[in-house]
This record gives sequence, structure tokens and C-alpha cells, in this order.
Amino acid sequence: MKKQAIVYSLLASMMALTTACSSGKTDGIASIDAKPADNKAATEVKKQPVELVFYTPGAGYDETFMDIFGSEIQRKFPHITVKFVSAGTTQLPDLVATGQTVDVLFMSIGQSDMLTTYNYQYDISELIKSKKFDLNHLEPSSVELQKGFANNGMYGLPVFTNTLGFFYNKDIFDKFGVAYPKDGINWDQLKELAARMSRTDGGITYNGLVMSSSANIVLNPFSVPYIDKATKKSIFTTEKFKQAFNLLTSVALLPGNGLTNDTWALAGQQKMFFQDQTAAMMLHFVNTGLTTLKTQFNWDIATYPQLTSNPGVGPQSYPTYFYITQTGKNKEDAFDAIAYLTTDEFQTRMAKKGMLPILKDKSKGLSEFGKDNPLFKDKNVNALIPDKYAPSALISSEIVKAQSPGHAAFFEAYQSVVLGTKDANTALREAGEKYDAKLAELFK
Repeated sequence: MKKQAIVYSLLASMMALTTACSSGKTDGIASIDAKPADNKAATEVKKQPVELVFYTPGAGYDETFMDIFGSEIQRKFPHITVKFVSAGTTQLPDLVATGQTVDVLFMSIGQSDMLTTYNYQYDISELIKSKKFDLNHLEPSSVELQKGFANNGMYGLPVFTNTLGFFYNKDIFDKFGVAYPKDGINWDQLKELAARMSRTDGGITYNGLVMSSSANIVLNPFSVPYIDKATKKSIFTTEKFKQAFNLLTSVALLPGNGLTNDTWALAGQQKMFFQDQTAAMMLHFVNTGLTTLKTQFNWDIATYPQLTSNPGVGPQSYPTYFYITQTGKNKEDAFDAIAYLTTDEFQTRMAKKGMLPILKDKSKGLSEFGKDNPLFKDKNVNALIPDKYAPSALISSEIVKAQSPGHAAFFEAYQSVVLGTKDANTALREAGEKYDAKLAELFK
């Protein structure tokens, strides 16, 4: 039970980063992975003791950072002492104001505009080159996303990720004698299944499919953001954004799957699936699903639905990056430390705890996924990561910075459409106009 509690604590820490972003405020080392002989020779050289200071802007890791990362770094590099600064007692502006040294900042891509806002960014491209670090063993979209964010450089390395998951209640499918969703399902098939599962039985209304609408729009498979990064204006009325928006609202407009004032928002849709158990299927962040689902009902996982126009491609990835700061005093040691966190050795150990690996070969991490937690036994964990992620939309600090007011504008349009008070074109136009006013203030 103690081990299971630790695993849930780790998952909760991951969810805290994703939550922080959604509210606007939760490569391998060649010498380690590919050339063990070279690594052995390197470790024989006596190194001077150094202290590396790590910080993340969310308090979710205050209790678990050393267990997950710090102790592993110290085990691998005995000359390094890891110090973790608690976000629960120290905010990022305070660190800047006091001149506190930070060697490594880590945060999800959705928080990473803080890196440039506080001028911590440092291009590690030369370290990647001099250390012969192999970017090719990392999940490709996480590398391309960071290159876009860093203007063709690299500010940090991805260490773990989050994405969208497809969870379903097997008990409800068994009750109505309907076959479970299968891997490889597309959106058209999913909506047909959702319509079939939406019904009233014994005075209880069952919804076929619910979701976190904000998670699904941010990581949408169309790879469309809220704004145009060049003009810094809303793209709510563009055809591409309408496609992503209409796909989500169409679920709530399925016969029998409608939403109300009490259920249209995230809390209401989550309650139907997790607590009331009156929703058959749910699309949500993987980390949220794995953190929340216990043994209250018989659940499992299928692959996130694909677009019929883009088969084989899933949702976007939502990586967390470890960034070496320009003010850090021990950049080479910091690079060695974060590079180790991307190795097969560490990624496998991390995956056992229930954290999504960032390796190009997803089988290396997922083969051991969740083995430290018996709750994941016999679950279809291979479905958690798609064979190929959609390209990320969060490719600039401007796009990331615009997320918070973007969520508010999206929710306004989404609520209007799913409750039937406005048509999609009107809702998007009006919400987009309000969003543009916020953007003008944000980027003035």
C-alpha cells in the first residue's frame, strides 16, 4: 500500500504541472546509453564537488522531487549534490529579486514562457554538440517543439510528457451488452459509439462520452493553437480552428449526450465519469485519468481517436522540459544531470512509477509502465502513447503566453454552443473579438 501511495503521489505531482498550465499559472547521453566503455572512463576522472539547484514553479513536486529525480542524479553522479527549492515557500519572482542561483528550471511546455519572461533561457546547442548527445532517441515532436520554442536552438531537454487519454467504464459496456472500444478507433466511429451508449435506463441518464474540453482543444490533433504567432491575434474564425472546435462540440450535440448548466464545465463532466459513473467514456489528460482512477469500477484504456483524414496520428504531446539557466554556474554538470534523465535506464525506472516516457521507441518505457503499481496490472497501457504524436501547436513563447486568456475565450464559445444559446460561427466570432482585446493588452 505504501508503494502504491507513492506512485499516486508522483502522478499527482505530474498533474500539478498540467493544472498550472491549464489555469494559466499543471536525447540520450551517447556515453551512457551507446558507449558504456567511454562512460566508465569518464567517471574515473575525479570531479570537483558541485551543487545543482533545481526549481519548478508549481508546488506539486515539493514532496516528491528528490525521490523521482534528485536521488537518481546523485546516485549516478556522486560529485553532484542536488538542492531543490520549494515552490511552496518561494515563488519565481522572489528568486529573481533575491538573486538566488538556479541551475535547472523544469516546467511543462505550457508554463515555459516563464523561462523567457524572467530571462533564464540559455541555448544548450553547443553542449549537445560537445557532449555528442543524441537527440534522435527522443520522441521527435518533443524535440521539434523545443526547437520552435527556442527559435531553432534548444533551451532544454524533454524528460517526461503528458498527452490525451481515452478511458472507458467496462461495467457500463457490460451492462448494455456493447463491445468495448478498440485501439485504432477514429472520431467518426467514436461518435457513433457514444450515440449508442447515450440513453436513459432505470431512471438514470447515461452519457456516452464526456471530456475535458480545454485539454482536448489545447492538444487537438489538428495542431491548431489559439493565436497566430506572427500577428498575435486570435484565429478563432479560421477554418482550421473551427474544425478543431466543431469536433469537440459535436460530441455534446449527439442525441442523448447533451450537456446542461451543471455538466458543461470540466467539473461536471469529470463527476459523471469518475464519481457518478454515468458516463461510459472520457477523453482527458493521461495523468489526470491515471491519478483519479482507482478501483471504484472496472476501467480500461484505448488509443485516443484518430482523424479519418490523418490515420495513425494521435493528439499532441505535452512535454515537461528541464532547462539549464543562463545564470547557472555549473552548466556542464547540469547538462550531464538532465541528459541522464533522458536515458533508457532512467526512463524505464520512471515509467515503472507511472510517468509517461519521452523516448522515440515507446516500447522501451511502456514495457515496464506502471509495474510499481498493481492497479495498472492487465490495463492496456500501450494505448497511452500514440504511435505518432500530432505536431505541437505550442511552438513559440507568444503562443504559450496567450494560453490563459485563450482558455477563457474558448470556454465562452464552447459553453454557448453546447448549451444551444449561439451557433458556432457567432460564438467563435464574439469570443475571438473579446480575446483580441485581451491580446492587444497582453502584447502591448
